[in-house]
Amino acid sequence: MKHLDASAYDTDKGSLAHYLRNYERYFAPLVEKEIKLLELGVLKGGSLLMWRDFFERGTIVGLDIEPCALEDATGRIRLYQGSQDDLALLDRIARENAPKGFDIIIDDCSHIGELTRISFWHLFTNHLRPGGIYAIEDWGTGYWESRPDGRGYRPPRRPSARYRLVSVLLRAIEGATGRKVGARWKMKLRKLSFYKQRFPSHDCGMVGFVKELVDEAGMGDIRHPRFGAGVYRPSLFLSTHISHSHVIIEKAPETDRREGQKPGAGQEGE
Repeated sequence: MKHLDASAYDTDKGSLAHYLRNYERYFAPLVEKEIKLLELGVLKGGSLLMWRDFFERGTIVGLDIEPCALEDATGRIRLYQGSQDDLALLDRIARENAPKGFDIIIDDCSHIGELTRISFWHLFTNHLRPGGIYAIEDWGTGYWESRPDGRGYRPPRRPSARYRLVSVLLRAIEGATGRKVGARWKMKLRKLSFYKQRFPSHDCGMVGFVKELVDEAGMGDIRHPRFGAGVYRPSLFLSTHISHSHVIIEKAPETDRREGQKPGAGQEGE
């Protein structure tokens, strides 16, 4: 397997080692191909040089809100200036460089949830080929008060008062009668008080957007023909890999994304 080494380039992609390990794993089948890669947020362009050298037959495209001057003797790097939420610009970049769709898109741009969301859904839907890979870096900024849309993490709440009350009542009944309350009745009582409540969950900024992506990954259950709502459709994602501040999504093939088709064997539920 070909290895990525960021140390020779002006980029911070090596600051979290698992970023490069994840990329090596997902990009391995594409190393020798004439891929089209788009990166949002390139700063001085060091990462573009790294991708150029890693994909020796690839076309490497970068977008940044600030101007970037980069020397590239191969002519395989192409630079654009603008904002990641400029949809007309994103369309032009795709039209000029990857009319059949990008193989890889990497977002290392604003790290602001709403901007990342806008560019993700537009590019993923319109300009990432089926089977392509979309990576989002630094989603953990949603936990930081210093970020425009971040907020400090608040630990989960203790179990609800109703749940604690039911637990006390169950113990009292068992103590008074000397008999254990049946598991089925315990389950019914606790469902009423606790099991159907929503788990406390941080959902600010980039963290909230990543949890929106989790919902899309679960679309086969959200739209399940027996247990869900609406017309069945599978997820637009073939796979979703979430790790510390890093998300990698593989786009499902077209044949896997047809609305109304029934789920495959083993997905009907009990």
